[in-house]
Amino acid sequence: MRDLLLTLIVFGSLPLIFVRPHYGVYMWAWLTYMTPHRLTWGFAYDFRFNYFVAIVTLIAIIKSKDIKIRVPMTIPTIFWLFFILWTLVTTYNAFEYSSAWAEWDRFLKIQIMVIVTYIIIKDKKQIIILAGVIAFSIGFFGFKGGLFTLVKGGYFRVMGPEYSFISDNNTFALALNMTLPLSLYFLQAVKNPFVRLGLLLHSFLCVLAIFGSYSRGGLVGLLGMGTVFWFLSKKKFVSTLIILLIVPSAVLLMPEKWMQRVTPMIESLNIQFLVDAVAFNPGNMIYKELPEIRLPDSGGSVQMLEEVHTLIKKDAEILQDLSVLGRFDAWQLSKAVAADRPFLGGGFGTFSQGVFDHYTPGVYRHDAHSIYFEVLGEQGYFGLLLWVLMHLTSLNYGRWTIMRCRKDPELQWASVLAKMLIIGLLGYYFAGISLGLAYYDLPYHYLSLLVLIRLHVRRHLKIRLETEMNLRKKSSAFRVSHVFPVRQV
Repeated sequence: MRDLLLTLIVFGSLPLIFVRPHYGVYMWAWLTYMTPHRLTWGFAYDFRFNYFVAIVTLIAIIKSKDIKIRVPMTIPTIFWLFFILWTLVTTYNAFEYSSAWAEWDRFLKIQIMVIVTYIIIKDKKQIIILAGVIAFSIGFFGFKGGLFTLVKGGYFRVMGPEYSFISDNNTFALALNMTLPLSLYFLQAVKNPFVRLGLLLHSFLCVLAIFGSYSRGGLVGLLGMGTVFWFLSKKKFVSTLIILLIVPSAVLLMPEKWMQRVTPMIESLNIQFLVDAVAFNPGNMIYKELPEIRLPDSGGSVQMLEEVHTLIKKDAEILQDLSVLGRFDAWQLSKAVAADRPFLGGGFGTFSQGVFDHYTPGVYRHDAHSIYFEVLGEQGYFGLLLWVLMHLTSLNYGRWTIMRCRKDPELQWASVLAKMLIIGLLGYYFAGISLGLAYYDLPYHYLSLLVLIRLHVRRHLKIRLETEMNLRKKSSAFRVSHVFPVRQV
């Protein structure tokens, strides 16, 4: 039943998308961020609905006479386009050539729809609807995850939608951090008290889902984002009240093992990780930083579980947290690759076991665990520079919008939305210190929205100025005609 319903919704929307291409952007965002096909159990589970939506949207753009196929040439978009081109160069020179092209293909598909967003989305209504679709799509899993945490007492981890960018607990927490400010934007925008209450409940459940993810990176992002939100808020008493209501309530609902997870003390470590590591490379040191700790050479069998437990208890003062040390290994690899190839980096797929063996022999592979080290290791220092400039200039566009529109009643929505997008991006930057998600769709959509909001504001101000000038000219002509009346002969 779900499969049929989803198929009817998607294919039923195609004629509308063909006539009004901006609906294709909304549908693409919904399919990308909510992945509704993963909520089915039949033929729709692996069906590529977004391909059909993308093809129809592109055809609609080409045939339309009202849409100019042109990306606005602004400072952020120039850096963004150069970054896309640079990933092509690094992919051509990548270590893991085959897997790098597969990753680049995935990255390019994301950027094509961001290009489509730049081409189609123009006015206030379209911008707000796109922001709403994004907030609803990811917020759905935040709502669901918060309820799951509430019902299960926080004992089990909350995970993201399967086979997506945010399928694991860490990346899911990062995505929730980014969308939480959008929920707060709509909380401020709506006037209906029942809708506001529902949005407040939704925000609380999203925070609870972040706690329930057991992601320390997600908590870092939430803490940093909450601090910035408080400083930027005009009503600091209300903001403080909301924070004091939501955060302590979420903490009180979590079990003791959650406290062990987030505190910087020895906890119940991921033993399966150790077993897998030894099975992969028995008898070798996993962490060069800990020469005192060696894993027993038992062929990687599961019978060594007791010995691993003994090692952890014996060397508890040395072995603080294996996951943290794994991050350090990945960061060391990133720096080693960048030192060896400072301009090109290693290309997509750098954090593979083969590259680890080449630069840091005897170390078990880890994901990048940092958006900054991920870009540095894969795109080199030049790619990192383009990536940073792309973000900084977009944030500056958002800052301009906030300063210009915050006291303008007609454009106050733009100021508030830009502020929430910036806070969401700051949550991404904070959480991204220890989480690797540099090529996720959402940050690129946020950057494009900041640029589109500023462009809309400038068009609006230009039209307003022209209207005022025309009214002044008419008023001046009217006064002159009364002072110097023209007599008819």
